[in-house]
Amino acid sequence: MQDRDSLNADERLALDLMAAIRADAEAACAPHAVEMVSVTIDVSAAAYADTPTELEARIDRRTRTILFTGGLALQNGAPVMKATAVYRILPE
Repeated sequence: MQDRDSLNADERLALDLMAAIRADAEAACAPHAVEMVSVTIDVSAAAYADTPTELEARIDRRTRTILFTGGLALQNGAPVMKATAVYRILPE
């Protein structure tokens, strides 16, 4: 496994975006834990390591056992990456 510092800016951004989405999913489903089922990441522009980034997470839909969620990474107000994820909501 690579060290995080050796990753490209877009790879680090993808990790940060997924961490923000997962944190939002965990908060929405607490006290239940969540388990990732699938994830899709779309890159729409180059990400730059030295540019401030805004991460936005959102919940699209929740059922009793599944959470549909996603998020957006913006630099200079423009989207550079979008992710969608599906999580299984685990029983207590």
